[in-house]
Amino acid sequence: MGLIGRLFGIPSFAGSTNALLVELTLPTLSDPQRAELKARAVEVFRKIRSPDISAEAALADLNHVSRITQLNILALAMKELGYKPVFSTERLRKVQDPFAPDLVDEHTLRAVARRLKWAHGIEAHIGEEPISFDSW
Repeated sequence: MGLIGRLFGIPSFAGSTNALLVELTLPTLSDPQRAELKARAVEVFRKIRSPDISAEAALADLNHVSRITQLNILALAMKELGYKPVFSTERLRKVQDPFAPDLVDEHTLRAVARRLKWAHGIEAHIGEEPISFDSW
């Protein structure tokens, strides 16, 4: 089994792929799509973390989790809404827990970024700061 084949079987491959694809896709979304995605991301967050908290409290909490977690929650929301990644040949991956500490590691993130650069000619990287959904 080759390197890519081995990568497909590890959770950090799914988390890294989702994070990079969502990072590349977000700038291409229209304002109505972003609003719909934000609402769905809040629902996904509530479903995973605490269904009893209000949408406002969930949004406040979502604003303070790591960007990697946010991007993977957005990936789940995008899948539910039927939104596709910016590259038609790529697909968002299923992740069991977007809060898992081993969801993304630097080595796998670099490998996925290299694969995207090779396949699509685009440099992909994760932003430094968490997303502020209040500004959407």
